[in-house]
Amino acid sequence: MTVGDFFISATCYAEPGGRDRPETFATTGQRTDYILEMTLTAIKSNRGKEDHRRASRLVADNGTGVLRTLFFGLLVALVCHCNAQATTWDEPWHKEVVSGATSLGFYEIVSSQPHKVTLKQLKHIAGDDTGATAQLQSFYALRLTSLSSGDKPEFRLPQGRRAYFYLKRVDTGWAMATPTSGYALLDANGKVAATYRFSAHQAWIDPQLYETTQRCIFQKLHGAEHCDPTITTFIATELAKPASGIGADETPEGQQEFFRQHAALETAGFIGTTLPEDLLERFLTKSDVHVQISALRALAGSSRSDKADRLIRFVEDNNATMPARVVAVLLLKEVGAHQMKARMQAYASHASEEETGLGIALMDPRIGTWFPSSLKEAVRVVGEQL
Repeated sequence: MTVGDFFISATCYAEPGGRDRPETFATTGQRTDYILEMTLTAIKSNRGKEDHRRASRLVADNGTGVLRTLFFGLLVALVCHCNAQATTWDEPWHKEVVSGATSLGFYEIVSSQPHKVTLKQLKHIAGDDTGATAQLQSFYALRLTSLSSGDKPEFRLPQGRRAYFYLKRVDTGWAMATPTSGYALLDANGKVAATYRFSAHQAWIDPQLYETTQRCIFQKLHGAEHCDPTITTFIATELAKPASGIGADETPEGQQEFFRQHAALETAGFIGTTLPEDLLERFLTKSDVHVQISALRALAGSSRSDKADRLIRFVEDNNATMPARVVAVLLLKEVGAHQMKARMQAYASHASEEETGLGIALMDPRIGTWFPSSLKEAVRVVGEQL
């Protein structure tokens, strides 16, 4: 099981004049050249076996249309004996994006070229003020995992669109995190494609909510003791409602509520809000992988003295979703749960080997992002590191 059926999953690059709304990888008609590039990566990468497993898993998740295109890509590669390799990277999670930034603002993309972007400031939100314009010239959190011959990562931001940007001041201007993270586009319907966890996992929310929550996250990660008190009210109000999911059986209203609860849970984790135990349990036990992951992250960010015990019980719970169980393992490391080392190592021998992942599409350059391929791998790696 992967998290490929996520609520929305932003396309790997926003093409100039591109779509108003990101779409799921399972339904978007992605460019054939990206599929071919990622096919070649699986063939030529130094991590060949792992990439092959990941490629097979993700192609299966994305349907027969992608499978047919992948076959075409493989055929071309074999016929041409091509030695090309795609440019891919290890995408940072939102905490790293925000922690590394020095500014947050709302901008219009005035000019977009592969190696230079001009932004017009519409609103300063937090951190350093960029002034009326900001020139983007580089990336501050880009870790390449493969590089195609002579092809450096490029900006591919849609000119004329408006978006929120996390930026970092550099010697000659400003940098964004990676080509695919650190920005949130405003769509034609006035909604923001917001990231609270990982750039491939986004939620549609209102601009005011985005600004309030992201400002608070920025301030807390940059050392502030407190932020806007209305955030606490927002979190309490949203999470007092029944837990909503994003599955096909949810109503459109329920899906919209899911987005708001996603923002509430993730923000709670970032700012250290400790939720009532019975309230959080409703989300931890909701049969939706994304609800479970957000609830786990809220738990990890809390001050609960028993959070390590609750995390490892979640890992051991066969009724929980597999990707969420892997996230729980990673959070045990994040919270420094050294007291769980022996229990983790004891569990490793019978942890599931079912393949899992973040649901990143085969043709997506973020496929270089590390995530344990199974619960067993996660338990083994983290058990050794605790």
